[in-house]
Amino acid sequence: MTSRELVLRRDAPPRKAPGPWMVVTALLFVLGTVLALAWPAGGLEEAPQEIAHRRLGETTTGQRFAITPQKLAYVEVDPAPMFGDPKPGRFLALELRVENVSRETATAQDLAQRLSLVLSPSGAGLTWFKNGTAKFVVRDGGSDRDQLQPGLPERVMIVYRVPVPLPDPTHATVTFEDSEYRGGFQSSLSQWWAGEKLAVYDLEVAR
Repeated sequence: MTSRELVLRRDAPPRKAPGPWMVVTALLFVLGTVLALAWPAGGLEEAPQEIAHRRLGETTTGQRFAITPQKLAYVEVDPAPMFGDPKPGRFLALELRVENVSRETATAQDLAQRLSLVLSPSGAGLTWFKNGTAKFVVRDGGSDRDQLQPGLPERVMIVYRVPVPLPDPTHATVTFEDSEYRGGFQSSLSQWWAGEKLAVYDLEVAR
């Protein structure tokens, strides 16, 4: 390299610092890259709300029902036969104190649809649609109609059949799902739909 080339390089004007618009552009590029990577992976989704775990005798209030589980019992005779004498079998009877906190009449079946059970030690799930056999309001020691009037606390029993291959349950978790009064997917007419999960009850099965 000649001495003239050295002089020319020393005399060259200094490089300019990047302008504000270049800094902003670079930051936007980095942010866009982070969004592109995080969005498919679910990184920016809202963290799911933790569901409360509760015990026997504790109350959970939703938009339609307030429930207080009082007993979960395993029995080998049908506790609510439809016709004739009780027949042997394998059943779980869930007893709850229930209050209809909405302004419309509800039924014990409306409540039963919002409950699901997972048995231990089998891990099998029970729902009203697949395993339910009876649901009713208990008044004066006997079953009555299943209507639940607003503001009137009632005792409700929901009975499930335990499938034969499963071992006898010792514990169960009962998940209580809220109800939401809103329009549906194909209709603007408001009615009660399934809502978010409100609570999980960890219950010991009595005998």
